[in-house]
Amino acid sequence: MRKEIHRLNPAGFPARKAASPMSLSSARNYALRAERSQDAKEAADLLAKAILELAASIEATDAKVKKVNKSG
Repeated sequence: MRKEIHRLNPAGFPARKAASPMSLSSARNYALRAERSQDAKEAADLLAKAILELAASIEATDAKVKKVNKSG
């Protein structure tokens, strides 16, 4: 049985292996929830999650562009 190792990024959130197609939508939802939050810590955590979702989306798009450029 193989043991899974979960890496954490500096913010303490689990590292992502691949971006999902929902990254931009998720980022927007996290940001909207942060805007409505009455708790500063919760808002900061939600904004951190939004940033991670955006970064994942950018990385996925970058990988797709590089793949297209390499094959073309």
